[in-house]
Amino acid sequence: MDFNYNDFLRFSTNSADLPQNFFRYLRWDRRKYNVLEEKHKKTGISIETAFSELRKRTGVEYNDKVYPAQTNTQSYSERIFPSYRFILPEVLIDDWLSIVDFHKDFSRDHAVHQPLTAYIVYKLLGGGNYGESFDINGTSLLEHCVDQILKSPKMEYFRNYVNNMNNDFPSERDLFDNDNVLNRELWKMLFFETAYVAALFHDIGYPWQYINRLKHCLSSADFSPTNTISNSKSVYEMYKNRLIFYPFNGYRALSNDVPCNWQEEQNNMISTSIAKTHGFSGALGYLYLNDIIREYPALENLSLSQLCVEWAALGILMHDMKSVYLGNKEYQPEYNQLRLEFDQDPLSCIITLSDLIEEFERPNLVNTPHRYSSNFRYECQCASTEITLNVNTLNIAYNYNNTNALANKLRFINKDQEEYFNRMFGYINLSCIGIERVILSATII
Repeated sequence: MDFNYNDFLRFSTNSADLPQNFFRYLRWDRRKYNVLEEKHKKTGISIETAFSELRKRTGVEYNDKVYPAQTNTQSYSERIFPSYRFILPEVLIDDWLSIVDFHKDFSRDHAVHQPLTAYIVYKLLGGGNYGESFDINGTSLLEHCVDQILKSPKMEYFRNYVNNMNNDFPSERDLFDNDNVLNRELWKMLFFETAYVAALFHDIGYPWQYINRLKHCLSSADFSPTNTISNSKSVYEMYKNRLIFYPFNGYRALSNDVPCNWQEEQNNMISTSIAKTHGFSGALGYLYLNDIIREYPALENLSLSQLCVEWAALGILMHDMKSVYLGNKEYQPEYNQLRLEFDQDPLSCIITLSDLIEEFERPNLVNTPHRYSSNFRYECQCASTEITLNVNTLNIAYNYNNTNALANKLRFINKDQEEYFNRMFGYINLSCIGIERVILSATII
C-alpha cells in the first residue's frame, strides 16, 4: 500500500465520505460556546490573520498546502469538535515555530501532517471497510481491531468502561455479543470514525508542550511559574475517572488493593508526561475544549458519541508516550504498563503506526545564511511511504528525493526501529495479529 501527497489530494476532494455518524450527535451548550467565542474575540488572533501572517513567512507553495488542509479540517470540526476554531490560529503559529525551531535536530510541520495522518488511517482501515484496506492474513485491519474489542481478554477494561456509561441502547442488548452481526457493524463504524478524528487532531498538544519546555529551560534560573508535582495532582483529580488514565494503571480501573505509594508513582508519571510529551497535553486539551462547551447534564443521553471523545483522547495521548514508557532505564522500560499491545489498545496502535508512516510532504527548513540576511526555504524531501506485508514481517519504506535527506533520515531510523519495534521492549507490539517483525527502511527514488 502506497501513501503520497497526490493520492491525499484525490482523497481530500471527497469530504462527503468522511465519517460523521457519532461525533455529530454530541450535545453542545450554545451559551457556553458563545462565552468561549467572546473570550476568543477579545484575546485571540483571528484565523484569517493567522493564515495571512503564515503566508508572509513561508511563501506561496507551503501556504497553498496548509490553507486547504486546515480549512477543510476546521470545516469538518464545526460539528465534531467546534472549539477547535478557537485554537487553530495558535496551532498554525506554533507549527511555523516548530519548523524554524532549533531545539531539536529535526523539526518539521504538523499543520499538513495531521490531515495526512488521518488520510493514512482512512486508507489503512479501508474507509470503514468500504474501500481497499490493508489486509493481514486475509482479514482486513479494521476487522482485526473489532475482534480485539469484542473478544480480547485484555480489553475487558474497555468493555467495562462502555457498559458503565449509560449507553444509547436498551439494557437487554449486549453491545459486545460477537455473534450479533449488527454489533460488529456498529463497532466498525465507531472505531473507524474515532480513529480518523484522533489522527486528525493527534498533534494539537504542541503549543502546550512548547510552554512546558520553556518552563523547563527557565527552571535553572528559578523562574518556573508553576509547580509540576502540584499541577500533576490537580490533573489527576480532574481526570482520574476518564479513559485516558487507564493506561497509567495498566489499562484497568483502580482497584481496592492499590499500594500506598501508587499516588506518588502516578504523580511522577504525570509530571514526566507533562514535561516530555505533546500527547498528554493534547489529550487533556482535547477533553477540556470539549468539556467546557458540553451540555451536562444532557437532556438526551447519547453516550456512544461521548465514548468517541474519550476514546479519541486515549489515542491522542498514547501516540506520544514512548519516551515515558522507556524512561531512563538502559535495558528495560521504566513503565511497562504503558506499552502499546494491539490486543489491548488497537486504536492507539493504529494512530501511532500511522503517525510513524506519515513522513512524506513534511517540510524541513533549509537555511542559507548571507552576510546581512538568511534565506529560508521549506523543502519536502520525502516523496512517499510504502508498506508491504511479507508473511509475518511488516515493511515500512520511506522514499526520498535527494541523498542529503536520506542521510538525515538514516541518522534516526535505527533508533526508531529499536524503540518502537524491538521484540522484547519495543513500544508497539503487533504480534497478536501475526506481525512478528516491523522493518523500517529508507531509499532514494
